[in-house]
Amino acid sequence: MSVRILGIRREEQALIPRVPTPAVSDRVDEILRAACRVVVGEGAHALRIGNVAREAGVSRPLVHYYFATRQALLRATFAFAEERRVEALEAELADLDTGAAKVARALERAVDPELPEIPALWNEVWSSLAEDEELRPLLQARYRDWADRIVRLLEEGRDDGSVPRHVDAPTAGLRLAAVADGLDSMLYLGLVDLPRARSLLASCLERELAS
Repeated sequence: MSVRILGIRREEQALIPRVPTPAVSDRVDEILRAACRVVVGEGAHALRIGNVAREAGVSRPLVHYYFATRQALLRATFAFAEERRVEALEAELADLDTGAAKVARALERAVDPELPEIPALWNEVWSSLAEDEELRPLLQARYRDWADRIVRLLEEGRDDGSVPRHVDAPTAGLRLAAVADGLDSMLYLGLVDLPRARSLLASCLERELAS
């Protein structure tokens, strides 16, 4: 049976190595957590089997046993980190009362993620698309989930009255997702700082929800 990391979609399970026991599953989980720490501490360019083995306190051959190539490690680390990001976001949204408030928080987390490894991993995955076609469906699915979440939250806001009924949720959701994605890229490049990115995002949301 394959390693089961709760919540990771079926196609992403294929990126995690097949192992026989919960003990081994825990070991793979720790390797992926170590991979995330490497990304935070040294950047995504340092996500290599030797570096992750050192961070995890295990042998390089052991990491190589589960992840045969650097690209396999990158794909699995991205899927693992993304699932942690979604779980953290869902926990935050559960404490908010309205759809509009949830949209605002979800968009804010696009430019200010709770998990520091997320921006570096996304940019590394983007830059690796040309040489790793297996990343494309993974990235497409995650981006589609992100945009669909904004649409669903806008629809929730229409139902609870916090979003005007005239707002076209699918169209507005895609626009807001595109704005957040663009600002995240500008932030990563140093073209805007975080307060400016937040301000621009808030003003775009305000315009979309204007009565």
